[in-house]
Amino acid sequence: MTESQVKDTAETGRTPSMAASLLVLGVMIALILLSVAFFGGTVADGPLQVSMTLATLFALTVAYYYNFRGALISQAIADGINGTIGTIFVILAIGTVIGALYLCGSVAAFVYYGSAIISPRFFFVTVFVLASVLSRLLGSSLTTVGAVGIAFVGLASIMGVNPAIAAGAAVSGAIFGNKVAPISDTANLTVASVGGLTINEHAKVVTRTAIPTWILSAVLFLVLGFFGASQSAPADVDQVQSTIAQYYNVSLLAFIPVILIFVLSMLRFSAFMSLMLSAIFAVILAAFTQHDLIVAVANDPSLSYLQAAFKVGIDALGNGFALNSGVDELDKLFSGGGAVSMLTTVWLVLAAASFGAVTGYTGMLQRIITPVINWTKGPASLILATMLTSVGMNLATADPYTSIVLTSKMFRQEYIKERLKPVLLTASMADSGTIVSHIIPWNLHGAIFAGTLGIATFQWAPYTFFAYLTPVVTYAMVYFHYMHKERLSSDADAAKVYGAEPTKLPPSTQLA
Repeated sequence: MTESQVKDTAETGRTPSMAASLLVLGVMIALILLSVAFFGGTVADGPLQVSMTLATLFALTVAYYYNFRGALISQAIADGINGTIGTIFVILAIGTVIGALYLCGSVAAFVYYGSAIISPRFFFVTVFVLASVLSRLLGSSLTTVGAVGIAFVGLASIMGVNPAIAAGAAVSGAIFGNKVAPISDTANLTVASVGGLTINEHAKVVTRTAIPTWILSAVLFLVLGFFGASQSAPADVDQVQSTIAQYYNVSLLAFIPVILIFVLSMLRFSAFMSLMLSAIFAVILAAFTQHDLIVAVANDPSLSYLQAAFKVGIDALGNGFALNSGVDELDKLFSGGGAVSMLTTVWLVLAAASFGAVTGYTGMLQRIITPVINWTKGPASLILATMLTSVGMNLATADPYTSIVLTSKMFRQEYIKERLKPVLLTASMADSGTIVSHIIPWNLHGAIFAGTLGIATFQWAPYTFFAYLTPVVTYAMVYFHYMHKERLSSDADAAKVYGAEPTKLPPSTQLA
């Protein structure tokens, strides 16, 4: 909380007790688990959002019991939601670009060529490697999954392998790049919130901890490709290509919109601009390359071709694209996207941001975390507490950016006392909560991935090996190597290295 928030809290309400704070968190978890139990794979289509909304209402009830004024609570929620505006625009942009990629044939071309090149046995490890490379170049897990994730999932269905594992492989690779790239938004925010080090110093350490995790993940995906990952017999390649060619004009030109996303991102365009410009270009490209498809989808002889192309293009951006071939499997494979398809994800982000704002403003989170900080006895337990707190903050606030800032504020002074270099704090946060945030269904990352891939987080999260292995491997490496190496000689040196607590942080609302 800011100083003004603390002052408001002292004047208008009492910090909820430990029992009340745990009850609020417990109610949220219980509602989510019940939703998953009753609705399974469709939980993100509404039930999860309702659960988070009900949890927020319960948190508000507890806040009112502790005499927090409604106006201040409302402002806290508004501030929390305001911090997600940039993310919401990115979510909608992902929906528009998916619809456009379906229309212009990018997904169809990916399936057309990929089904002939990639072996089912090596499919998962191939997806993991490609996503890792692309994400490392972009520094953004969201952009990577938004650009190629849906294509990987679609190709998995054709290859006869489990789409959920393919989604887990794509997300794992995307997380890798977001973790090690110096241009990553979360990495830069982490470094800025701690102070005392450069982004390159941070990237050097997290890259070293990422390498063994990446190798282990690749081995697991390779093993899965050879054993038990098939759901059905692979489709006949010639038949698949022939069927696709009946409805799409397949060519390498269809890959240009995807390439454009990466080029614009590497030129440091925002994620929103990169995705939207690519979507617009894809619609224009479709008008030149998918003439027969557009006429068939428009299904209105009274329209000129230019009018039909405009109508179909706008509809694809807003409502998504729907192939009407009469072949159920093909229609399902090449239909989806549109900004409208991401509205449930936006709802989840808003509900989760509201819950995090209420629990953070009233001091519930701080009440729960304080005993964890007090429990620490020495560097080893301090680093473990940092990692657990970072994960807990991502569970409670549903926002990786807020979690980074709050965790750094809570632990920064403790690291100075223990004379641990700043890189240990940044690495501990980056390799725990920031990583795990990608597989939390109600967290920004988990929600966006589910909406993008069309597969519930609970289905692909078990296969996101990189997210599970990273905290374990990192703690082991820190404990046996970095914890002893990255110590400062005196209290004075520690205070000098860290400097004053950062007050100006880069905006977290714009994703890289």
